[in-house]
Order: sequence, then structure tokens, then C-alpha cells
Amino acid sequence: MKYTQRRLAHEIQSRLAAILRERTGDPRLELVSISEVTVAPDASFARIFYRTLGDPGDAKAALDKAKPYLRHCLAGELRVRRVPELDFRMDETPERAERVEGVLRDLARERRGRSPGDDGSGSEEGEGPA
Repeated sequence: MKYTQRRLAHEIQSRLAAILRERTGDPRLELVSISEVTVAPDASFARIFYRTLGDPGDAKAALDKAKPYLRHCLAGELRVRRVPELDFRMDETPERAERVEGVLRDLARERRGRSPGDDGSGSEEGEGPA
């Protein structure tokens, strides 16, 4: 990602967070936080990842409804020729990390349950072809 893309993504993230906190009146957006923004190389498109403590469906509907207003607010604050199209996506990173940690815990528990000489193949010593 180019420096200007990173800078624009950071600006969008901080400005959107402030707009959501200070200028929107929709209560569904009160519990929304912006976790990451990625900007296309030509700056025509920005994917905004968000988290919410409220209902994810309500948050998505509120963000989609507020999208034109948010772009308008960004247009007044960003020094760019054209404000990128906004695409809001729920940030599922914590849920994925929790699933991976669960699998790792299960594997560790399974390994602790085996005896030191057990290779996990399920065959007993003395069994098999001679």
C-alpha cells in the first residue's frame, strides 16, 4: 500500500470515527467503532471495517442509510478531489481469532491426553502386520 493510501485510510478512519461520535443522531451508530480502513490504489473506493457492541444487523442498516451523509461530511474535511465510495464491512477478526484459539486449545488438550509413547495412530503395540 502506498504512503498516500495509508495516509488517506488513516484520515478516513479518524474523521469517520469523529463524525459517528459527534454528528450522527442515529442511536444504532452510538456503539459502532471503526477498526480499519483500506483504500483502493486509485482512491476511488474505501472498505471500512467496523465493530459494534449492539446488533450487527441494525448497525449495518444504519451505516448503509448514513453512507451519503458520511461521504458528504468527509468531502468537507478531506483534501481530495473525489471522496472514495464507502463500503462498510463487519470486522470479524476477533471472532476468527477466538475460533483459532479454540482449535489450538482442543489440540493441546488432545496432546496432553496421550501417553508419551503414543503416536496418535490408534494402533496398539504388537498389532499389525508381522
